[in-house]
Amino acid sequence: MTDATNNIELAELFLKVKTWRRHLHMHPEPSFKEFESMEFVCEVLTEFGISFQKGVANTGVVALIRADHHAPDTPCLALRADLDALPITEQNDVPYKSQNPGWMHACGHDVHTSILLGAAVLLQQRRAELKRPIKLIFQPGEEQNPGGASLLIKAGVLENPAVEALVALHVYPELPVGQIGIKEGLYMASSDEIHVEITGVGGHGALPERFVNPIDVGVAWMQACKEQVAELCPKDVPQVLTFGRFEALGSTNVVSSTAAIKGTFRTMNETWRAQVKTILQAQALKIGEQFAAQIQLQIGEGYPFLHNDPNLTARVRNILSKALGEDNIIELGLRMTAEDFAFYSQHKPVCFFRLGTGNLEAGITHAVHHPQFDIDEAALEIGVKSMVAIAMS
Repeated sequence: MTDATNNIELAELFLKVKTWRRHLHMHPEPSFKEFESMEFVCEVLTEFGISFQKGVANTGVVALIRADHHAPDTPCLALRADLDALPITEQNDVPYKSQNPGWMHACGHDVHTSILLGAAVLLQQRRAELKRPIKLIFQPGEEQNPGGASLLIKAGVLENPAVEALVALHVYPELPVGQIGIKEGLYMASSDEIHVEITGVGGHGALPERFVNPIDVGVAWMQACKEQVAELCPKDVPQVLTFGRFEALGSTNVVSSTAAIKGTFRTMNETWRAQVKTILQAQALKIGEQFAAQIQLQIGEGYPFLHNDPNLTARVRNILSKALGEDNIIELGLRMTAEDFAFYSQHKPVCFFRLGTGNLEAGITHAVHHPQFDIDEAALEIGVKSMVAIAMS
């Protein structure tokens, strides 16, 4: 095969990747309901002769690319992408705008999936050169507890053949297209959801002796929790305790009998994570007794913190430096957002890196989860080349 022919094939493939991304972007689906996305992934894998298992954890797809010289039990490297979208109404005026009202690929999972499909095609063509088999994980439900990663692990995705390590990328509009962000060690936080129901005594706003205002109760509880958590947090342990919703449906002169609070706690230390849950519950009992009210606290356990294996991440950094240029590899800081890829890091070495997708001149600057989020599609080619370089090395 001549270089010219190979270049043409690559150009055709990258055009396909762009087309796949736009198709997925137009058809976003909720977490754990990615049925059309699953079928689309299977169609592409079938077209290029890549074997796969469909319906893993209901809407996931797991494919395997191996060379003839690989034994059935040869351990593999896993590459992961996610399929689900977010409940956001898209505000972009583009030909590939979401066709599913109220849903949008505002976190770039359409990008991740199309990149992994593109990488799969190239790896299938070059499978005889693979040092180890490559497992391709197209995962449902990254955006919603309990996280599709946890369900795939229970379904045995890390076995048959055994996975030695996992790698994933994620869009990052904060970096311009052409750059990669990476960090060894602790990178992203655990994430727990806080749900509070407060029951007081409703009444007329002018008669405070006759009511127990759940708003006062909630304010006291939130303040006590934040003060104690800040005071007792171990040194150098990152954490965030934030309350984002407080609802009590009274009026100017009507005190509601109930109120609801929602928030999140994030950290990078499992011992402290458990201790904070105890603090929140103890303060609920204490403040409830103080006000003669009831505080019902539920904590929805979310994703663990993400730890990038230092050795694996250093190897990935070296591979991408050679492929893209050392100046294009950017060191990242800690990030208090969460990612269910962290579940894999509890079992195997992982590397989770960022793909620059921004373009200031083209106005592509909006962050993920924004209704005008989009990418510079030149990032698709860089993403494919990055994943292939890692897999081949």
